[in-house]
Amino acid sequence: MAQKITPYQWAKNVGSEVLRFDTNTLPSPPPCVNEFLKTLVDNCPINEYGDPSYKKLKNLISKYEDIPENTITITNSGDEALDIIGKAFLNDGDYFLIQPPTYEIFKSQCEINRGKAIEVPLLKKTFKPDVKNVIKVLKSSPVKITFVCNPNNPTGTTITLEEIELILKNASGIVVVDEAYREFYGVSCVPLLAKYDNLVILRSFSKFGAMAGARVGYLIANEKLSQVFDAIRFPLGISYFSCKLAEKLLEENQKWIKDQTKMIKKEREKLALSLKKLGYLVYPSQANFLLVNFGKKAQVICQKLKENNILVRDKSNKKYLEGCVRITIRNEKQNNKLINSLKKLI
Repeated sequence: MAQKITPYQWAKNVGSEVLRFDTNTLPSPPPCVNEFLKTLVDNCPINEYGDPSYKKLKNLISKYEDIPENTITITNSGDEALDIIGKAFLNDGDYFLIQPPTYEIFKSQCEINRGKAIEVPLLKKTFKPDVKNVIKVLKSSPVKITFVCNPNNPTGTTITLEEIELILKNASGIVVVDEAYREFYGVSCVPLLAKYDNLVILRSFSKFGAMAGARVGYLIANEKLSQVFDAIRFPLGISYFSCKLAEKLLEENQKWIKDQTKMIKKEREKLALSLKKLGYLVYPSQANFLLVNFGKKAQVICQKLKENNILVRDKSNKKYLEGCVRITIRNEKQNNKLINSLKKLI
């Protein structure tokens, strides 16, 4: 009998007129896209397979991350990376540890790969990690995979490198640190790779590179683990188009990445302040989104915004997130439109 898996919830059939504050994407695609599309007119060998080793892309990522090429595994988004991790480490009934509320695909991909979840919830009120309890579980249970999301989605909260080290020291299995939103935080555990063989870092071009539709991610781990991941991944998991676009982004748009990140961080502070002035509880965030408590009226507010062609991520009926809504940081004009719409509702 098929296992019961809770599917990831997406907003469906969203028109182009809708302002999307629900997906944590950047407000515009990278500048290299138009030039990239022009080059395809003259040279588009789509009848052939691409390079299954992704050598050029690996080389560019190694420079961007300042890590050796043999520690990188290219994947079709961060989500395929999670599936690869599940396949590599989980046998029937093996334990994995998550810290809810967190990215829901950690759980679904591991359950698809026959794992059993142990949940150590984030601390109430602050949504900080309960590191003491995480370590307690790691010492008493044979946990194969421990997930750490830094910054965490959907709360935007962080965990210190010292706390990550404590988890790494006490874990008998691997520790997966999801750094999809790292650029907006500015702190990485990449330096810890030299010290810990059980560290795996998850990355994605969706956020820092504004390439969510291209579906390109990568794993960073020691050479031995990377060989295992490379053996499991699809030989050509990402398309020719996606691979070439990711290469062009890292070749030409690194300054733009920094500028966009700076803009998002500036807008994050402004939007948080505006929401607080409206009387809402806004949790401190180091990501490109805010978790906001709208209280008992959350669903009504979300629906009213939707009627005004503004979509936010309603989390108010989820465990641990009662009354909460996640709001993506977009550009100044779009953020102002959201605030003005909320003012009218009030």
